[in-house]
Order: sequence, then structure tokens, then C-alpha cells
Amino acid sequence: MKQEKYNISIERDALRLNNEAKSVKLKYPKAYGDKTKNNFITTKNNSDNIFVIKTPTEKNVIDAYSKLKEITNVVYVQSYNDKELIWPFSNYENISLANKVTISIDSDFYKEMTELNKNLPKLMLPALNNVKENFKLYADLINPVFGDCTLKISKNNIEFSNIKLDSSTRFGISQDELYFLVTLTFCFLEKLELKSLTDLNKALEKVAKLYLLKSLASVKEVIALLKANSDKESKLSENKKIELAKKYMEEGYATRYCITRYPKIVAECAAIIKDAIELGIDYNVLNENKSVVEFNLNGHKEFGIEGNKTDRDTYIFPIITDDKFISKQIMKNAGLNVPKAVLLDKDMDSDDIDNILADFHNGPLVVKPRNTNYGTGITVFSKKVAKKQILDAIKYAFTFDDNILIEEYAKGMEYRFLVINGKCLSVAHRRAASIVGDGKSTIEELIDAKNKEPWHALTYAPVKKDQPVVEFLKTQDLTYKSVVPKGKRVFLRTNSNCSTGGEAVDYTDVMPAKFKKIAEKAAKSFNGKICGVDIIINDVKKDDYAIIEINDNPGYSINEWPYEGKGEKAGTAILKMLGY
Repeated sequence: MKQEKYNISIERDALRLNNEAKSVKLKYPKAYGDKTKNNFITTKNNSDNIFVIKTPTEKNVIDAYSKLKEITNVVYVQSYNDKELIWPFSNYENISLANKVTISIDSDFYKEMTELNKNLPKLMLPALNNVKENFKLYADLINPVFGDCTLKISKNNIEFSNIKLDSSTRFGISQDELYFLVTLTFCFLEKLELKSLTDLNKALEKVAKLYLLKSLASVKEVIALLKANSDKESKLSENKKIELAKKYMEEGYATRYCITRYPKIVAECAAIIKDAIELGIDYNVLNENKSVVEFNLNGHKEFGIEGNKTDRDTYIFPIITDDKFISKQIMKNAGLNVPKAVLLDKDMDSDDIDNILADFHNGPLVVKPRNTNYGTGITVFSKKVAKKQILDAIKYAFTFDDNILIEEYAKGMEYRFLVINGKCLSVAHRRAASIVGDGKSTIEELIDAKNKEPWHALTYAPVKKDQPVVEFLKTQDLTYKSVVPKGKRVFLRTNSNCSTGGEAVDYTDVMPAKFKKIAEKAAKSFNGKICGVDIIINDVKKDDYAIIEINDNPGYSINEWPYEGKGEKAGTAILKMLGY
């Protein structure tokens, strides 16, 4: 017998209150689209004040509970941003709130069950009638767990409604309660004679072992735990209840940069999954390590890799854009401004390199590998430097690639223009990695402290400590052991990639349209559907600019979740491009 061949879905009521836990009239958030069509977040009795959070139908408790967690966390983040609370209790004034769980048993699985258990009716219909009868007979044993629960059976769907919200968890119900309910359902398929909780516990243990259901705490343990929670809840003052609601809101908001079940997926993948959840689009993580996800809305399926690779882009697009030298030539031929660059080969002798570098010795320059991403191996010299430092930077870049570029330094601020399906959706300025002194900590200690901030920790964008940082600090007569005066900002490198610790600041609303058009033209020159265009602009009031790079795999988490500013829904735009 295969394990757990049943389906389960969960619904919970979520009352919305203002930040002081007062009832007010609230509109259904625009972020969730049409409330009549959203499969995950809808409303109860057409009241926008009460969300109904619904999971898709899953094949086991773990998957269903995981979806419940992620959908609920998305609601918490949106509610936090809207300065709202979600009430974690079953009652508020004259409003009753509850959970609903629907379990359906696969007919083939039921046939296997009858072969294992001769006490089961041969047909499923009499077995479902047994569930009804047992539910009535043993209500006194069940009510301490679920409250005044009601049962409805339609075809092979067994629906438990009016289940009391469990205020000990921000998700409204615990995983143990769900395991209890599933095992109870399987137990109730046969006629039973139970006289006590001990009898019920024995029957549940037998069923779990017989049908290979997941293990669960004993009935007595579950009931004792829930009774303790209920007793604790009854003693809470109104202020303590509000404190608990705020605590859950903070905990939910803390998940804003990640999918808790899949901590290894990249930030962009987490962003698009959260955007999909907001719109009621189901998701299935097929490969966590490679961030491969299948999206599904009412049978319309699409695949995404790392949040931004889809079948809408051509196979050749990433190959061309990974080559920084070729991609610059393509953009130059399209009439776009790119910095002057020369190519060095690892096999060149020192005299050849010296000759090629002659034009760059007297000014600022950039040294970068030909085919790396995320700022890897790049050294930027914003001022004239000694020949030895340039040669050290070249040696460092050659550790990542056999070809490297020596490029003119473009003066100005660097911006990431995110272009999706031909339109510039977002502009983010990438401030180079930096720390602000406190007068007592070393630079290395300040870097370590910054890397513990939620934005840096959860978006996998730590401030890197590598050779370019050492070199750049040296130009400021500093080292990792230097103590910086309080309030002084020290930049750690000149390139501003967020992957090396830079911080994104949203500039979408203030960037002139002319530069957005340039980014769109750059994307069009590659026929790229999802790409990031990195542009240096010294003065947005003038027309001067330099495109330093185009990315087929843009880290758009910096556009969706900037360090400063509101951000743009990049994942939503990609889902729209995919036809959702």
C-alpha cells in the first residue's frame, strides 16, 4: 500500500481589524485582484472585513499545511503594510470565526483498505454513513478538540466545519490537529464501540499503522494541549489578546523575503511565488536547489526557473548576454551608448597587456571577467591608480575567466532598469556596499552586523569580504580593523551589485521617461522578455548615460523588495506576461 492516498484542503476565517484591534470597514485589497476569482484569499458572507484563507486541495497534511502557512504569511505581510491586524481568536464581539477542513478518500485507496481491514464495508457509501453515525455517537470525545464542530458529507468529500480557531498558532490550526482529524476520519469509516479516550486512542493508533498514515500525538496529548491553550486564552485580558495579534503580525511580516518551506530557493523565486499566492495562483516547487517552480491557475500551467527564466525568452538570449564583450557590441550597433572596452586573453604576455593598457593608465577604469554575473571578479577604480593595482585586479579577474575586459569608468550613479515584456517596470539605484560608523566597532564588525539585517540576510545579499574590498579600503587608508567615527558612511567597493552587499533604493517614480525608453531599446536589441539593464547616469537632467551591462537573469528582488522605497511587483508582471 502506498502512503496517504487521500486529499485534504483547509480554510480559515481571518477577521481584519485596524492596528488598535478596532472593527472598521475595510476594502478588499487591490493586491489580491478580484475577490470572486481568487482561489486562496476571498471573503466571508461578502464582508470584506473577514478573509477566508483557502488552500488548494493537496495529497497530504504536510503539503496542505505548508500552503496554509505561506498563504497566511502573505496575508500578514499585506495586512502589516496596510496597518491592520488579523484576529487570532474564534470570537470578536458578536462575530464567530472558524476553520473548515475537507477530506476526500481515493476510491482505489478505499478498495486497498477493504483488503487490509475486514471490518470495513465493501462499498464506500456505507462507510461514509458510518462516519456520520460515529461523529454523532462520539461527539463528546471530539468536541474538546474541535469545539462545536459540524459534519457534512457530499459524494466522497467529508467536510468538518465550525472548527474552533487555535490561538496558539498564527495559522489558526495546528498540524497535530489536522493529523488527528485525518486519522479520526479513517477510523470512523467502520462501526466502533468506544467507551473512553483510551479506546479512541487505541483505535486511532491501529488505523494509522494499518493505512500507513503519518504519526500523530496521542488523543490525550492533543486534547490536553488544546485544553491548556483554551484555558490560557480564557484568562487573557483584552490588551493581552491585542498583544498576541500584534506578535503574530510581526512574525508573519518577518517572512516577507522567503518561502519558509523552501529556504534554498533564490529571492526572485520567493518573490514570484508570493505574488502568485496573492493572485490565487497555485505553485509547486519541483526542484528547490535550482528554484524550479510550476504555476497552475485552473489548469493553465507554466514553468519558471529562478523566478525569471521562462519559455518566453529564447535559448540564445542568456548565452549572448553572458558575454559582456559581445553584448556591448550589439548594444553599440543598436545606437546605444556603452563604455569603451578592450579584451585581454589569459595567454597574452606582459608586453602585450602593457600596450593594450596604455590608453587606460592615466584615468579611472573597470576590470571585469568576460562571462561572470553578480559582480563576481569585478574591480572598479574611480580614480587614477598605480599600475601595480591594475595588474593585481587583472590577475584577480583572470581567476574567474580566461578573458577579461578593461573598460572605461563611467562616472555617475548606477541604476538597474527592469524591463519585462518590452516595458520598463522598475528602476532601482544600487548603492554600493557601505557601513556607517558607531565610533567603537571595527569595519569588519560593522559588516558582520549589517549582514544580520533582515534585508541582507533573507535576500541572500550579504556584504562580501573579498579582495576588491581590501583594495578599495586601502585607497581610503583603511582596513577591516579600522574604527569609523560615529555617523560616517564608508563605502566598501565602487561596483554596486546587490549580490556583493549593495543596497537597492527605488527610483521608479523619479527617473525620467527618456532613460526608461533607452532601457527598453536595449532589451529589444536582444528580444529579451525579462532582463535587467544597468545604466550609469551622472545627471538625470542631461542626456548622457552609459549602459554597462544587460542581464538575462536579473536579480529583480532588489526591484520588488528594495532596501529603501516601495518597490514594484515584478513577479506579478511576469505572471501577467505568462498569461495569468
